[in-house]
Amino acid sequence: MKRVIILGCTGSIGSTALEAIRTKHLDLTVVGLSANSNAPQLVALAREFSSEAICLTGMAIESVSGLRTYSNFTGLEQMLHSLDADIVLNAISGFDGLRASLAALSCGFDLALANKESVVCAGSYLFEVAKEHNASIIPVDSEHSALAELLKGHDRKQVQSLIITASGGPFRTLDASRFAGITVEQALAHPTWNMGKKISIDSATLANKALEVIEASHLFGFDADHIEVVIHPQSIVHSMIRTFDGAVYAQLGNPDMTLPIINALCEGATSLVRPLDFTSLSLSFEQPDFKRFPLLGLAFEILRRKGSSALAFNAADEVAVHAFMQQRISYPKLIEVVLRTLDQRWDEEVSSFSQILALDAKARQIASSLL
Repeated sequence: MKRVIILGCTGSIGSTALEAIRTKHLDLTVVGLSANSNAPQLVALAREFSSEAICLTGMAIESVSGLRTYSNFTGLEQMLHSLDADIVLNAISGFDGLRASLAALSCGFDLALANKESVVCAGSYLFEVAKEHNASIIPVDSEHSALAELLKGHDRKQVQSLIITASGGPFRTLDASRFAGITVEQALAHPTWNMGKKISIDSATLANKALEVIEASHLFGFDADHIEVVIHPQSIVHSMIRTFDGAVYAQLGNPDMTLPIINALCEGATSLVRPLDFTSLSLSFEQPDFKRFPLLGLAFEILRRKGSSALAFNAADEVAVHAFMQQRISYPKLIEVVLRTLDQRWDEEVSSFSQILALDAKARQIASSLL
């Protein structure tokens, strides 16, 4: 029985993982859980899955009979060090998830990573920590999970480029002249995936796809000139690889995160998702519009610039998205804040967590001044 810790257990990824463990009779036991602020749900889940420990990262939690209880991110680190586990699923959203990733890796746990900000902000430093503690990083994003599976069947020297698909978001066909009138509710209405608010906004601006491009480069060792993005509104093709002989190989499936989550946690699971029905299937593909969605194009520039540009991109985006969701700025202003923050020089290479925190704070201060 594989022992798993699930961080961010009440969010979209965490809930999907627990539902699969609950219903699919998987060879997994949940020994630890964390949530941001929903203490009653956290305790209820711990009781249901007979967990040993819980942590509420966003606030203090009172002691609970029969459970080791921890509070805040310091407590999360303590909980990880206290548990005997095989793998950690990090489904904490945003920059906060980086600290959890580093803590899990430092314990020697394999890391099933749904927190793309960990790779984007820490870059090669994250992989150095993993190597130091003999731990593996396994991608959970549907696109990167698909790429990992496709690359298993091909020698790296055979693969010319990675092809990442994007739904295009809710504004794929909306004229740019109407962007100023976009509301928060409209930006949250993703056409194919049910996700959290931050990632939904990022999918509307294609910033999420930009983060995925940066993540793919670090995960699989492909530079900006060998990563492609194609718009695929149906979200059936999750990713593809292009080989030097001219062939393209793809992974297809219904939009369901159960498969990439569980494949990251264990091997040999069966009947995880509904089989794809080809009888009524129609697929379409388009080139991305970098003019209307400049944050996607910025990702490729960031990969070429290197340094800490990716970290600054993430920080500025979090600041701008938060302001947009509070209706303090418009959708076009959100884009502008991120672009103008990246006009600064971000040449410093990341080599420690304290340095990451300092650079993140600097980028947030600059982005806030541009609101």
